[in-house]
Order: sequence, then structure tokens, then C-alpha cells
Amino acid sequence: MRWLAIAAAGAFGWLATAGAALSQANCDPERKAGVTACTKAKTDPFAMLKDIPLSPGGSVSLSLGGQLRIRPEFSRQPVFGLTAPAHNNGLLLRSFLSVDLKLGPHLRGFVEFVSGQAPIWVGTPPGTQLDRLDLLQGYGELSLPVASGAVMVRGGRQEMSFGSSRLVSVRESPNVRRAFDGIRAAWIAGPDQRIDAFLVRPVVPMAGLFDDRPDPAQAFWGLYASAPVPGIAGLKADFYYLGLTRENARFAQGTADERRHTLGGRLFGKAAGFDWNVEGAVQFGSFGQADVRAWTTSAELGYSFSDLPFAPRIGLNADAISGDGNPRDGKLGTFNPLFPKLPYFSEANLVGPANLLDIQPNITLTLLPKVKLSVGWNPLWKQNKADAFYGPAVTPVARTTGGAGRYIGQQVSTTIEWVLAEHVTLGGTFVGYRPGERIRQAGGVAGSFAAGWATLTF
Repeated sequence: MRWLAIAAAGAFGWLATAGAALSQANCDPERKAGVTACTKAKTDPFAMLKDIPLSPGGSVSLSLGGQLRIRPEFSRQPVFGLTAPAHNNGLLLRSFLSVDLKLGPHLRGFVEFVSGQAPIWVGTPPGTQLDRLDLLQGYGELSLPVASGAVMVRGGRQEMSFGSSRLVSVRESPNVRRAFDGIRAAWIAGPDQRIDAFLVRPVVPMAGLFDDRPDPAQAFWGLYASAPVPGIAGLKADFYYLGLTRENARFAQGTADERRHTLGGRLFGKAAGFDWNVEGAVQFGSFGQADVRAWTTSAELGYSFSDLPFAPRIGLNADAISGDGNPRDGKLGTFNPLFPKLPYFSEANLVGPANLLDIQPNITLTLLPKVKLSVGWNPLWKQNKADAFYGPAVTPVARTTGGAGRYIGQQVSTTIEWVLAEHVTLGGTFVGYRPGERIRQAGGVAGSFAAGWATLTF
């Protein structure tokens, strides 16, 4: 571990030195820096890493960014003990470094490198945890003004996240976030009104040096539109079409090539202390010789008591995600969540969002202005008992197909997060879970998960 400490110290030292040097240079009266930039640099040494002018007038500029995160994890009987190993105490170290080059008002180049280390891990870490050094993002972007807004075209490796990240997400908790290779275009008429179109392949993270690659067995394309609802203050809507082809897709019904189309919509907003986020989608297509007929609905509802001590927010989350009713009827009813945020229901990453019914009453307290505590209880059932219980990688877990019961089990999660400073966040979580009837039949047992994290982002 000594080399990790030396490397971390070196990185922090370099950043502090660079920040101080840029701060001094850009606040030099001879350079005629703006008063606002100089004032901010005195309180934020990273401010001078942004919008560094490379040409007279600043039409060409450079911004540097990054992140360092340390995350210890302690897992006992993951996925109710139905996957190996039974215990896994890990240490995850993640670092990002990005360079954002702006070439005038319309052209932009962005490069971001990632290093994910797992010096403590039982067995061989997956590529999402161990990726020694690779390109996380690297794209060129052209933006052109039009009468009603702007048009953006981006090509290369890039992250994507749409809506509430139920179906397309960056996958935040592991060391390596999710990225795609391909092209994306957007019409943007403001912060709340845009239409995106894309054609990409997901990137497969690998453990070595610069060996991540697009998955040739998958193609992903779609349209995603978001806008305020006319005439109703505080209400916004998303509508989308998402297409996916995948070779050798695996469900409880078997393994086959999959071609799936998803049509969905979302209503969300805030008003008078209430907040809501309601979404629904249907899927159709083919799975081998079978027809795909699947669906999902979800809701996140809450009310905040801003005048009470700790400003409690009382919430209720619920999901109904279809499963397959008969593996021999020539139809596949299991919903494919595509590229969801993981973990989905808690940091324990206990279950994948397929063939599932769940509710989650929860409460969030603001203990201090920058400290929030959240507690939730989450019972889980199969939507269709003929289908399997799907694990965190959205693959069927052995010995869970069919059976007499639907009840999967329950989990109780507690999470606390503290924004210690502008760039520093500390947090921790504990999740305890117990199996229900159907999982006990498969040999499932109770377990727990705990993690903590410290993150520096600049």
C-alpha cells in the first residue's frame, strides 16, 4: 500500500502546485485577469484549471478536470449468498483526469482518462473495478446555432445518461463508469428542452492498459426528447425510443440473439413541496424464435417538510417490471433494463431490475446544511413466479426459476453523505437484507453490505 500513498501524495501535490501556479499567473496584473477569476482563485485553487486562455481574446481555451475516490467495501453473502464468494472485503481506488479543449465558439475536443484499481479483492476483479489505465471518453464535438436554439454533433467515445438513468446510465458506483463508442446528435433549445439521437456500441472495460473496446456483439440506438409540459407549471415530460441488438443474450428462457425495441415516457417535476417522477415503457422485438412482449412502470413520489427540524422528505418508490410467464409459449416477457444505473435499489447491488415488484418507503433528513441521512425499507417480489430471480448483472440466478413463491426478500438501507467542502464529499452506507420464501428455497441466506467513500472532484 506504500506505493498508493506515494502516488496519492504526488497527485495532490501536483494539483496543488499547478493550481497555485495558474492562480498566480492568471491574477498577475500584467495579464489583466478578471477580478472575479482572481477573487475565486484565492478561495478555490482549482478555479484556475478552468478556461485557461490559449489564444489572444480566449477564443481557444483549455480546462482540466478530474476526480480521486477511495471506497472500501465489506460484503457478506452477496445476492443472498447465491453467488461466490461468500465474503468480499474490497478496496477500490478510482481516478479521472480530463482535458477539455475549446476551439472557438463551435468546436470542442474532450479527452478523459480513467484508472481503476482494486488492491484488495477476493479473486479476479471484473473490468468495472480493475482497469489499470484507459480512455474513458474521447470525442470531438461541433455545435452550431440555429434559429430555435443549437444543434450539436458529437463523435467518439462518450458517456450517456438520459432521464432518471433507469435505462441509460453512467454506472457511478464501480470504479469504471459506462461509456459508448459512436455518434450522437442533439437539438437543444434550452436547459429543459432537447432532442437527442444516437447510434453507439457499449464499451467493454478490460484490466490492462488502453485495451477497452466497443462490444461487437451489441448495437444501441435511439431518440430521446425532453421538454416542459405546456400550460402546467413545474411539470416536465420525456419521450423516447431505444433500440438494441445483442448476440447470445441470456434469460431464464435460454440463450439467443436479441433484437428489442423500447417505447416509453416519463412525467416529473416539483410543486408546493411535492416531487414526482413517474415512468413507463413497453418492449417488443424478438429473442431467437420468440416474440418479445415486456413492460415496466415505476414511480418516485415525495413530500418535503421544509419548515420542520431537519427538513424531512418522506418518499415512496415503487416498481413493477415484467417477467416471463411461460418459457415454452413462444414469447419472452422478461423486461430488459438495457444499461441501467447500478446499483439500482441500494448500494448492496442485490437485485437487477427484471421480473420484479418492489416498494420502498424512505425518509431523508438534512442533519446539517451539508449532511444528509437517508433510510429506506425495500421488500421485493418476483413479478412472475415462472421466471427467474435476476441478479445485479441482470442475468438469471441458478435454482430460482419457477417455484412455489414470489417473495424474494427485503433490504433496509441507510446512507449518509457529507459535502465537506466545495470539492470534497464523504459518505457511507449500510444495507442489511434477508431472503424470502422463494430465495430460501434456492439456498439463499441473510447478508449485509457496507461501504464508505471519500471523493475529491475538481
